[in-house]
This record gives sequence, structure tokens and C-alpha cells, in this order.
Amino acid sequence: MRPGPPDPSMHICLYKHDPKVEVTLRILGAYQKAFEKAGHRTLVLDHKMAGFTPEEARLFARRFVEFKADFALCYGFSAMPRINGGFFFRKHNIPLIMLCFENPFFGLNRELIDEIQAHPDHYHFFIWDTCYLDLLRKLFRNCHPIAHAAQTASSHEEGEETPLPLEKQVSFVGHIPDFMSMRKERLETGNPLNGMIDEILGKKMMSPGENLFDLIRTEYGSRPEIDFLDPSLHKNLIYPVYAEGLGMYRLMLLNGLEGFDLHYYGEGSWNAAHIAFHPSVDYVDELPRVYRTTAVNIDIPPFQSVDSIDNRFFDAAAAGGLLLTRDSRSLGSIYPERSSIVYDTVDDLKERIQYFLDHPAERERVAAQLQSCVIQHHTYDHRVSYILNTLCP
Repeated sequence: MRPGPPDPSMHICLYKHDPKVEVTLRILGAYQKAFEKAGHRTLVLDHKMAGFTPEEARLFARRFVEFKADFALCYGFSAMPRINGGFFFRKHNIPLIMLCFENPFFGLNRELIDEIQAHPDHYHFFIWDTCYLDLLRKLFRNCHPIAHAAQTASSHEEGEETPLPLEKQVSFVGHIPDFMSMRKERLETGNPLNGMIDEILGKKMMSPGENLFDLIRTEYGSRPEIDFLDPSLHKNLIYPVYAEGLGMYRLMLLNGLEGFDLHYYGEGSWNAAHIAFHPSVDYVDELPRVYRTTAVNIDIPPFQSVDSIDNRFFDAAAAGGLLLTRDSRSLGSIYPERSSIVYDTVDDLKERIQYFLDHPAERERVAAQLQSCVIQHHTYDHRVSYILNTLCP
């Protein structure tokens, strides 16, 4: 990496993988726009290059060499496959920045750990959850905190939105994973940690705000397989708790909100008379309107988010919507008045919703505060500046 302050015309490669969920590409696309807005040049490499003809591959290879990238950026470990026996970006002496907005251990294995530890200056991690950040720092040198961000356009700048009338009391935007099928498959494959998984899920359903790692350390810390630096523990224990727990908890919470005008935007539906079901909405053109025309939006973060803030918080706030979410230390650093927008149990959430429905002026005040906070300090423009200043102080 170049010494000194960020060059105003840095060259940045972005690797866009074949995603399991589209949000990862939206995040990379937002970073690309922010880098270009800041005056930097970008070049996109993606998984579709595998289908290039020999001539297309030759022309792109020439373009890549002539681009002379200062660094590359990717989501997780997606840009670390072996190519011709070596790791592509290190082979070309290009430092790689990895954005980690989910458990980084899901993508790790022994080969990658050995590679990164052998060449630490080539790899830089920006991690959204402080608990995972602390763990990764025990393995690797260059690990930094980062939070999600909001993507704003000129028409969405603070104070410029056209006022819209409220159309709904409560909305949730997301999905409910098929946790019953996941559990059936897990039991059939004979995961040796099945008993522990079910016990942890039961405890988390009763106390969703409890730190997942602390719970595991307290209840099972003496067992030899509990090694949080071992990727296999995260794949065999943390992932099932995350994936199954996400569906279980979201379903329980939404079903518990009887008595409200509740709208669900996402895939699937189930038998719940108090819920109006809608298909998924377009992230850019439709989602901001949902947030702005709902009195109270709710966020139900996954259990893997130990101490972090969901991207839904930033999207809703930037759009001018009020959002209630689960508490975390990180939230306090973003919004000091967090006690007014956090909940722990279903009953707690119902009380918060009713309070803001009964006090519209307070709802508007908090929503305006959240919007101002996010737009002034937490857009992708701010994140790009932070990354560059971290790497090139």
C-alpha cells in the first residue's frame, strides 16, 4: 500500500462474486459508487469472467495489468480462490480488503488462515461486529471495525424528501427462513453438536438479547470442541443457531404482535390474521417509501449479530423512517439515545410500538434525529473515507 494520505486518483479493483443473497452485491455496488464519487478509478472483476472467450480473457487481462490497482476490495473471502496454484491478488502484489458483514469464520478454512498469516501485509479486514473483530484479531494482523452504511442520492438528502402520509402502523422487511427443513436436514446428517444446538436455540429464544458467545462459554466452555478460533465450530454450531434461530425468532416475534396493523414484506406467508403479506420490494425504488410511510418499522437481527447493527437500521433511518431494533453496545456509539428505540422481548416491543403510535410528535422527532445522524455520519461516502484513511494514514 502506498505510504502517506490517500491519493486523490487511486485505482481500486472490486471483485463481485456469485452471491447467495443479492444484498452483498448491493453493498459492493454502493462502495464502487462512493469510491468513484470521491474521485477514484474502479475496475470490476466478477465471477462471470469464467465464461470469457480466450480473446475476451486476453483483452481483459491486458486492461487489468494496465489498470495498476492500488488495492482490491471484496465481500468476505470471495476473492481468495486459488488460480493457477496461487492467490490471484497477492500474486499480482495487490493488497486485498475484505468487508465482513457476516460471520467471517463461515468462509475460513485452514488453507486461507495459513495464507493470510504467511502474508499478513496483503490482507486487511473490516468487520461489522466487535465480537467477531476481537476473535479475528487473535488470528490476523490487520483487522479494523466498520459498520453498515446508508446509500443516499441527491433526492434523498436530509430535509429534501417530499412528505408522505403514513399508510401503515407497523412493517417488517425481511424473510423467514425455513427453519423446520433446516433442522430436519441437520438431524438427518448427524451433526455431533445437535444436542447443544437445540439447547442454545431454546435459551436464545427465551433471552434473545444475551450475548451468544457468552452463553456458549458459560454453559459449554469446558468442552474441548468449544474453540471460537476454529472455523469448524462456527460451521457446525454457530451457523445452525444463526440460520434456524433467525426463522424461529422472527416468526415468534411477528406472531406475537397481534392487535397491530402489521405488514410483512418478503418471501412466503403463513396463517396469521393480523399480518398483511406483501412480496419483496425493490431495494432502491420501493423500500424507502415503505420505511417512510410506516409509523413504526421493526428490525429483528439474527442471533449471529452479537454486537453490531443491522443494515436495516441505516436504510430505514436514511429514508426518514423510525425503526425499533435489538440493543447492542455498537448502537450506542451511533445513536446515544438508543434506549428509546430498542427492545428485548415481545412484550417490550409491543410497548415501544404502542408508545410511538400514541405519541406521533415524539415519533417524528426520533425519526428526524436518526435520519440526521445517519446522513451526516454513516453513508458509504463516510465509509470509503474511513477505509482509505485507515490504510493510508
